[in-house]
Amino acid sequence: MALYVIGVGPGDPELITLKGIEKIKSAEVITGWGSVIERFSAYVKGKKVIPLNYKEEAKLLNEVMNLAKDKEVAFLNHGDPAVSDYQLLDKLKKLAKEYGVSLEIIPGISSIIRALQIVERDLTQVIVVTLHVRGEIDYSKLRDLIKTGRDLLIIPEPYPDGVKRIALQFEKEDPTLTIMEKLTYPDEKIWKFKCSEIIKGDIKFGDLTIVYVPSVY
Repeated sequence: MALYVIGVGPGDPELITLKGIEKIKSAEVITGWGSVIERFSAYVKGKKVIPLNYKEEAKLLNEVMNLAKDKEVAFLNHGDPAVSDYQLLDKLKKLAKEYGVSLEIIPGISSIIRALQIVERDLTQVIVVTLHVRGEIDYSKLRDLIKTGRDLLIIPEPYPDGVKRIALQFEKEDPTLTIMEKLTYPDEKIWKFKCSEIIKGDIKFGDLTIVYVPSVY
């Protein structure tokens, strides 16, 4: 059968596409991270649900692919799969090929779109960077990117000091950063802080955060 990787939107469950909802309804198996599946619990009752976790990720993804050989499986993916999930998508594409499973990506709305509305920019005026990846991160590249004259929208590492690690790169110039947390959720939050305030105040932020760095300080 097939595996459908569905972008379910940035947080507000009403921001999923109609096509995404229809695929969730028709799928026999639902998988994805637990917090994402939970937002669509009304649509998954009576289906086999396989919540993923980092510790058992490899084992669970193989279980998912085995099921997808004979059933329709919906992988609920936060936001849009093409925006910042390339490492996961690479894994799924490789496994789908190994198991002979058809893989289809259904686009969704990314939190990046909401962030652009808040900072009053469009996608052609910014560079989007994700630091929410596995492996070593070279933070110095952020300074090279800002020199291009385009603003930065950065998805930080998912740690309480993830935003601080970004602020440290711009400590000398000390620009005002816009920090946006839990975009489109009911408790969406938006702050503006100088880099120095973040560094000296040791301010902590959650793991659903986007940071805007203006190119002109």
